[in-house]
Amino acid sequence: MHVEDIYHLLATGACPEACWGAARRYLDHLGFDRVIYIAQNGVADGPSVRTTMPDGFQSFYVDNGYAQDDPFLQYCLTSPVPVDTGKAHMNQYAYLTGRQKDLIAAAGDAGFNAGFSVATRYPTTRRPEGWNLGSSQSMHEVEAIKGAHLAQIKPVLFGLSGRLATDGPTVVLSPRETQCLDLLSAGLRIKVIAMELGIKPVTVDMHLSNARKKMNAPTTKYLLKTYWDAKARRHGREVHGRDVTGAAE
Repeated sequence: MHVEDIYHLLATGACPEACWGAARRYLDHLGFDRVIYIAQNGVADGPSVRTTMPDGFQSFYVDNGYAQDDPFLQYCLTSPVPVDTGKAHMNQYAYLTGRQKDLIAAAGDAGFNAGFSVATRYPTTRRPEGWNLGSSQSMHEVEAIKGAHLAQIKPVLFGLSGRLATDGPTVVLSPRETQCLDLLSAGLRIKVIAMELGIKPVTVDMHLSNARKKMNAPTTKYLLKTYWDAKARRHGREVHGRDVTGAAE
């Protein structure tokens, strides 16, 4: 993925998913394999999030309510200059709370070793937006990438400003559909879900099929992604770009 491809998508008014996919591939090619994009949708709304962080870390973040303590939201998203981020830089910031350090350490365990922030929209607009460009590489390797490519990276990310956040329609699932999706998300297979709920496997298939229709999801993998996006929005955090694995197509 070349930077010209991203500019072409922007010029032709490509959809948010296409723009995110192009940005993700471009950044991964540079060495940023742990990317987090955050945009505040409005004063009363929680942030929209797209990320290449592993699923386990996303669940940990949401389940423990880290949006209230995330140092990226407090310090990086409001800074007009890049801020070093990641486990490798944690000791530079004495003002971090214990909970914030725990979050950074957990991200490090999930592969986010070193990175830096790029704020693409500032607080004066009341809609802050920005990127946490993380990598599993060493601090020195990331610094080398930053020195060589930051002048190109920043215009690309500024060009994507406002082009990635989306608010999808609300989908109402039945309690049984939700139960099936929660268990499927936990890695259980159809037969095991049926045993867990005391119903037949064909009934589980029916509930998942109904959920796919409601969410306009062509595959189970896409259904799980859409479901977790919607679930995160209900907690004020819209999570995108998650690669759900282990689901039967």
